Amino acid sequence: MIANVSVKGQMVIPEAIREQAHIKTGDQLDVGYANGLIVLRKRRAMTPARVRSLLLAGRDLPEMKPADEAVVTRAVQRVRRRRQG
Repeated sequence: MIANVSVKGQMVIPEAIREQAHIKTGDQLDVGYANGLIVLRKRRAMTPARVRSLLLAGRDLPEMKPADEAVVTRAVQRVRRRRQG
């Protein structure tokens, strides 16, 4: 599907996409840009049930080891250098 951008930078999300994503009038979307892609994501409220499910899901993550921490630190440094340069 193709959506045109107006002079004001606005666009219309096609009806079929809005229906699939359950987007209704007044809903808020998070907008991001990554590697040439513009990403829209419907914003969901942080309800107590959602917070609980996120916390419970985090329990299944493997524990970070010192080597993992070093890898993450180097990756963050690379991204920061790219943004500065």
